[in-house]
Amino acid sequence: MKKKRRILVGGVFDIIHVGHIRFLWAAKKLADPSELIVVIARDETVRKFKGRDPVFSETERLEIVRNLKPVDMAILGYKIDDEYAFYKVILDYRPDIIALGYDQIFNEEKLLKWAQNNGIALKVIRLPKFSFEGLNSSSAVRKRIFELLGKKKREITM
Repeated sequence: MKKKRRILVGGVFDIIHVGHIRFLWAAKKLADPSELIVVIARDETVRKFKGRDPVFSETERLEIVRNLKPVDMAILGYKIDDEYAFYKVILDYRPDIIALGYDQIFNEEKLLKWAQNNGIALKVIRLPKFSFEGLNSSSAVRKRIFELLGKKKREITM
């Protein structure tokens, strides 16, 4: 029996939409058999990098993602106040593949060099944007909610 290849992805996963689901399935299918581990960004990390609070708390987002079909394991990102928090996760979970989203800002070269220096054989694969009709990003979902709320507010005041 073939050994499962461990695939690691990370993200906020705040307002789950079809783009997230397609990303997770694409990551899961990078190897067969595979084990997909999802690292959920801490609330403080979301504030630091996105400049806003998440809609759902880190524990809510963790529970949601843990229950998605392609996900084998979901964990919270580590509480380390430096850029190496994700590297510590890599040391602990030793993935074979790290899948990055099309919009994730990450220095792939630096990551591969670090992995090599730490004796970790690792592939980094950047997945494409998954296009489809509809809301394919959390910001698009938020924008649509605001549009609907604005429309509802106008209907109420008329």
